[in-house]
Amino acid sequence: MQGVGPGTLLGGRYAVTLRTSEAPSHERWRASDHTLEREVVLVCFPASSPIAAAALDAARRAAGVEDPRLVRVLDVGTDQGIAFVVEEPLTGAVPLSHLLQSGGLSADEVRRLTGETASALDKASHRGLHHLALTPSTVLRMPDGAVKVRGLATEAVLTGADRISDEQAARADAVGLVKVAYAGLTGRWPAVSVDDGLVGPGPAAGTGLENAPPVVGGVTAPSEIVTGVPNDLDLICRMTLSSSGGRRGPLSPGDLALQIAPWPSVPPQSDGASGIRLPAPRASAGSTRVLPAVGAAGAAGAGAARAEGSTDVIPAVGGADETRAFASGSSTGGAAAGGAGAAAGAAGAAASGGASGTAGLAAAGAAAAGAAAAIGDRVGSFARAAADKAAARAAERRAAHSAADDDYDGEEIALTDALDEAPDTDLEPPLPVFGRDAPERPSGTQSRIALAIVGVLVIVALIIGINNVAKIGKSDGDTAAAVVTVTATRSTSSSAAPTTSEPAPTSSSAPPATPVSIVGGTGYDEQDGTEADQNVKKVYDGDPSTGWQSRWYGTPRYNGGKEGVGVILTLSQPTAVSEVELVLPAKQDVTVYLTNGTSRSGAQEVGSAKGAEGTVTIKASKKLEPGTTLIVFVTKAAPAESPTRYRAQINEVTVR
Repeated sequence: MQGVGPGTLLGGRYAVTLRTSEAPSHERWRASDHTLEREVVLVCFPASSPIAAAALDAARRAAGVEDPRLVRVLDVGTDQGIAFVVEEPLTGAVPLSHLLQSGGLSADEVRRLTGETASALDKASHRGLHHLALTPSTVLRMPDGAVKVRGLATEAVLTGADRISDEQAARADAVGLVKVAYAGLTGRWPAVSVDDGLVGPGPAAGTGLENAPPVVGGVTAPSEIVTGVPNDLDLICRMTLSSSGGRRGPLSPGDLALQIAPWPSVPPQSDGASGIRLPAPRASAGSTRVLPAVGAAGAAGAGAARAEGSTDVIPAVGGADETRAFASGSSTGGAAAGGAGAAAGAAGAAASGGASGTAGLAAAGAAAAGAAAAIGDRVGSFARAAADKAAARAAERRAAHSAADDDYDGEEIALTDALDEAPDTDLEPPLPVFGRDAPERPSGTQSRIALAIVGVLVIVALIIGINNVAKIGKSDGDTAAAVVTVTATRSTSSSAAPTTSEPAPTSSSAPPATPVSIVGGTGYDEQDGTEADQNVKKVYDGDPSTGWQSRWYGTPRYNGGKEGVGVILTLSQPTAVSEVELVLPAKQDVTVYLTNGTSRSGAQEVGSAKGAEGTVTIKASKKLEPGTTLIVFVTKAAPAESPTRYRAQINEVTVR
């Protein structure tokens, strides 16, 4: 692209550094934001292009969708004839197209990547935004396994695929997701047109993937290419990627998410259809792993750590790897083997280095002698004999080979060779658990005093308990007698009438809590911001037969992406809520909060109920501070309309 290159400054703040991808209509560059001192990504295209204005507008609308799975748009602008869109950097992200270079992924990982992408695009479709250019290059996996989708709305404009209706766009995204899933399972791109050309083959060459084998009416099913493909994913790919005509398969990203749910929340421990476990990181070729020095205090621990059959690989100086396995044994035997292995390993490593000659052998002997001196007092005669044997063998080789002997390539000393002349003696017992400063056992007098104190405490507690038991019922009888007592008084005048004293009202005669009116409310979704606001007024209209319902989800835990959804209600006045009565049409888990804000952050919990259905009363377990807002939060939704669709459902809310 003319005018863009390393060092170009756009918008007075974005310094271009490196181009990462190139397409016919736009380029993607890394850049540095000098204002906020951060790395960003720039999508650049000519400002004179007829699609420039539409692309910038699409980027602005995409910036308004809050979803962590969508790449955030940070800024848009034009400068020097270049239009650009600023996106968040994705450090360490790997496109799906790169993950597929060595073959397909595991079915669980494909289900997870496709499901998370479908859920993100379904949320964007509620704002009228679609992708329309889905390929394995637009779906990325972060180092922690999170899924990112880039190019929402902007890719559609830049590729000229945005001139269709919302219904057609939803179907096109659903087909694009199925194609991405097919590629994830097989490592091949399904180059087939669907819905009479509405969705074409797509840029298979740009992804670096081979085309899937074609068959009459579409492409070969994933199960015919690789093994271990689940039946539901295989059937969805067969039905959707058929070129025989007709709209078969999912009609929208939300429809696809419902069909493949549930999916794992984290990536698997293996990649590939074979399920082979991912290899652990390995050291680079020729690198040397230096074992830490073992002192007197740490000899036993180091030996025990190797006593369970672990293997240390110590590359020899000459280039060959020498593997030394420490056999399993008791804690004391492990300590001895660990110390002897360290000494013998040092000697063996030195003996293998032919280029070092006498100097290497001398260093090995010194290391062996030093190790024996350091651990001799704790390990015992067995380890000392092993270390001495290693030093002796090193001395023999030093005498047999001089530094001038260029043909000497060195030898390896195995642990068994170092120990073949060790004395056949029992190992010393392990060190005691407590050190010398451990307290002594209490004397007989001290023990008797402690028992006497405990006995006195038991007697005092027994007396107090008997006294309290004897008082049970007395206070109740006295109170009852006081209530029914009638006192009559007569004055000196014979015409005076007797009077009676009325009993004082008791606390049990206090009036019940009165309902508090609700003056407004909205749907509550901490991730999306809103949730079916138009139906919230039905939860306080006095009619328990009607109510509020959330959007439907594929699982009762909201596809694993949310803690819950619900309604947030505004009270007529600040109220110290004592109880909340709910009418729930189906079994759900619900928690009620009281706050003065607009979120659960810092809110007071009124109470909760699990598996609640019908009329449920949730009472506060303690006195609450007055609040103006009530949040009814459903953490586990109930089935609605079908066994595979779940919604949060609340028919009526009464606050007291």
